[in-house]
Amino acid sequence: MKSLINIERIKTLYSPSFRTIIILHASLFFLVALIAGSIKLNIQGVSIEKIMQFPHIWNTLAWIASWFNLLLGILAIMLVSNEFQFRTFRKQIIDGLSRNELVFGKIIDFAAIAIYTMLLVLATGLIMGTIKSSGFNLSNFTQGLAYLPVLFLQSFSYMLLAMLFAFLFKNTALSIVSFILYFFPIEPIIRSIIPDVAIKFLPVKVIANLTPMPDFVGISMGDMIQINQGSSSTLQNMGLVSESMPLIYAALLAVGYCLLFAFISTLIVQRNNF
Repeated sequence: MKSLINIERIKTLYSPSFRTIIILHASLFFLVALIAGSIKLNIQGVSIEKIMQFPHIWNTLAWIASWFNLLLGILAIMLVSNEFQFRTFRKQIIDGLSRNELVFGKIIDFAAIAIYTMLLVLATGLIMGTIKSSGFNLSNFTQGLAYLPVLFLQSFSYMLLAMLFAFLFKNTALSIVSFILYFFPIEPIIRSIIPDVAIKFLPVKVIANLTPMPDFVGISMGDMIQINQGSSSTLQNMGLVSESMPLIYAALLAVGYCLLFAFISTLIVQRNNF
């Protein structure tokens, strides 16, 4: 296990693709977070700044971070495709690694990248939340932290889906194009022709719903109206956002899809001739 982790660490950290995309990912996230934090709008007591204060900042930053998960999926494809391009998979098999270990090594890589995403949001939230909030309250600070492991699961799920495309096509460009096309227009077309009850169970729909858009109206108007915690969000009540499945069910389905993606990838690798 230690040997496998060390091999993957060396291959990943010394990959130009990895360094470029991670720097781009972090830079774009910080830029958008700073822009969101700099918006100052206060109309008759309604302040948009509350979305960057504890406890709402965790939902806001997780939602922003989810915009860039497509970049992580592209990174996952490049890391897998490089193995075919440079024939490192073949070399590892010759050196004694099993085909299951090849897949497991990539899963370790993607779990580490998902942890990086979670820590990036945590560090940004600590800094911006402390600056933007009027005072520190432990209850407000911890409320909403559950969005961090949920973001981990979402990032990890996208990368495993991307891994499946990379193992299926082996070619970097074809895998990236197919991966993006599945997001749009392939799955949206599928959604348009299947029954409404089945739409929320499609993989991208399930994974995307893990980090819902914050209730900007409800958060901003918190000083003016009493929000009923047991009711649906304000945006849903206004008909601006469609109701999705509860987060716990979406998370369980996402875990199921992760297992499915890993299983299919393993089957493909077992039958591949390197």
